[in-house]
Amino acid sequence: MRRLLDIGINNLANMMHDMSEIAQECVTTAIDSYINDEDVVNYVYSKAQQLTMLKDEVNDLAIELIIRYQPLARDLRYISSCIEVAYDFVRFARYAYDIAQVKTQLGNIASCDKEIIVRISNIVNEMLVKSIHAFNNKDVNIAAILVDMDDQVDSLYRMSLSSMMNNKDVDIRCILANLLVIRYLERIADHTVYVGELVRYIVSGERIR
Repeated sequence: MRRLLDIGINNLANMMHDMSEIAQECVTTAIDSYINDEDVVNYVYSKAQQLTMLKDEVNDLAIELIIRYQPLARDLRYISSCIEVAYDFVRFARYAYDIAQVKTQLGNIASCDKEIIVRISNIVNEMLVKSIHAFNNKDVNIAAILVDMDDQVDSLYRMSLSSMMNNKDVDIRCILANLLVIRYLERIADHTVYVGELVRYIVSGERIR
């Protein structure tokens, strides 16, 4: 019985790994497309749809494992957390899709100054990598770092909001585009923190959210 549960958990872990790679690709592709003024809406959308289907498969397998084998303690916490983290991965892709759509919604933004986007996206990309690594390796130390990094993103978000709203010489489309992308990046950062909180829950049983 134990061996069958282990096989199921291993299959679940492999599915989560696949989801994490697709989610990370969605985010990096969307950010690069915004900075380089490229159209990747359809590509990111297709990847987001793929993630949604994988999320359903993760949910089905997790529920089956819980009902069939009635796991306890850390096994149960890991299996149930996979359902929540799978949702977070889908949210990563959803916000990536929103970023990819900004160019389509606002038109030509090639001349906009995107330095702040580069700064924030570098932090968010690092947070994304760390959150995935923390989850795959049950590393609570890396998970804890995400909170401090999220504070950096929040600080840059507030600073950029104030700066752009007080700059009357910038094209309004550039202001709107950058603010939208920064907001989506900030939400991605929040979800990396949620993943980190679930790592802590898996390891210690302590719930934060």
